[in-house]
Amino acid sequence: MDLGREEKLEHLEKVLQSRALHGSESLKAFLRFVVQKTLDNQELNLKEYTIATEVFGRNSNYDSRIDSVVRVQAGRLRSKLQEYYVTEGKDDKILITLPKGHYYPVFSYAASEADALRAFPSAHLAAAPATIIAETNGGRLATTEEATADAITASLVATPEPSAIALSATSDIHAGVGTARSTHTGRTLSRVLGVIIVALVLAVLGLSFSNRELRRQIIKAPSFINADEITTVWGAFLSDPEPPLLALSNPAVYRFVNKSDPDALTERAIRLNAEQARVMDDAPEFKGQYLPNDGRPPRLIPSLGMYTGMGEAIGLYRLADLFRSANKDILLKQSRLVSAADLKYRNVILLGSIYVNDWSRKLPPDERFVYTYSATIENRHPLPGEEHEYKPQFDKQTGELRIDYALITVKPNVSGEHAVMTLAGIYSEGTEAAAEFVTTRNHLAALAQRLHQLGGKDAPLKYYQALLKVGVENGTPTTITLLALHPLNESGG
Repeated sequence: MDLGREEKLEHLEKVLQSRALHGSESLKAFLRFVVQKTLDNQELNLKEYTIATEVFGRNSNYDSRIDSVVRVQAGRLRSKLQEYYVTEGKDDKILITLPKGHYYPVFSYAASEADALRAFPSAHLAAAPATIIAETNGGRLATTEEATADAITASLVATPEPSAIALSATSDIHAGVGTARSTHTGRTLSRVLGVIIVALVLAVLGLSFSNRELRRQIIKAPSFINADEITTVWGAFLSDPEPPLLALSNPAVYRFVNKSDPDALTERAIRLNAEQARVMDDAPEFKGQYLPNDGRPPRLIPSLGMYTGMGEAIGLYRLADLFRSANKDILLKQSRLVSAADLKYRNVILLGSIYVNDWSRKLPPDERFVYTYSATIENRHPLPGEEHEYKPQFDKQTGELRIDYALITVKPNVSGEHAVMTLAGIYSEGTEAAAEFVTTRNHLAALAQRLHQLGGKDAPLKYYQALLKVGVENGTPTTITLLALHPLNESGG
């Protein structure tokens, strides 16, 4: 029996209001969009480009080969649907699934647990080898050789110890099929294992060769790296025969004192009261780092140079991938270790918090947008329609970041012969978004167009500041909007 339109819409609203999707507004919009299009018989319009532009705010230059937002969000949506149906929706009579490789949803009745297994197989990973063998062989009794091969293959997927698997599978086969001569079984098992090993070796070699070929093709492909949007934004860095220096921010992170710390550090530690220690000890990573009953109060010491943010780490990957595509190396250094010589003799990319890199404020020219120590961005000379100050926004109930702001600043270095690019959000999510903006083709195209407009006929604008507004969900940037682009002159802001 087919589901009616009203039944589908009613179940959709139930899923949208679930705890599994709470706070995931972009995923809700994604699910609502694809369901509505399907109900309106517009499945053919559910293409990656359409979803990217109509749901996730990408512009008309969106290129799915460069920007994977739809595929990433589709994967997250599938996981959330699975989470819903194995928790609060386990008794629902209707299922919504998003088949891999497609963006149109499928509605069905959940008649039994078997249907749930077929719809969300990864929620039930621990299937017994005997069941797998039975299903593999269509419900009939397997021969010794067939059962051995199927059992070993299924067990290799399920557990990491092939020797134990082979023994267990062989024992089960003897019990279910009957007695066979041990020598024959040994030869059969050896042949099967030999075939499997050879197949795995060939598969690994094939994947390795394919991966090398793909990398070689990417490196040789000139279309993206030589495109106008790349040369406009990255020309100074890519044309320099010397590799640029990427300075990765490493802010101070406080951690518990432990027994291996030297006295020179522990003497400067900050003591916590009992309530402060309890709040911090709720986090799993702090478990066991101090002993509350040893007579000493818990203490914190700053850790400099050991950690960086997740947004910075993802940004580093994006930038490294961009330069690898151009067959260029980059040098990596902690931001605290960047020297005056670095700033004078090479191009520098500063990735991460401006608060850790106070030296960047001292480089000419003066900037129109500046970070404040109140975790905001001040606009010193706002134009019509611009704000005097840009503040991050948070969810009032959970305290989670919802809106961040970031700056892309390109200015001359100390000698004026090279450039310094700063990619920094107020928070780590903004930093990740800034790195995505300058490494993703559709964003680069929009930025390059504006730089050409402001630079005039002769050449695009060389030094500038770009202000970005970043939508954030579950710690992940989802939308990036270019709010303003202001020129920076070599002699002053």
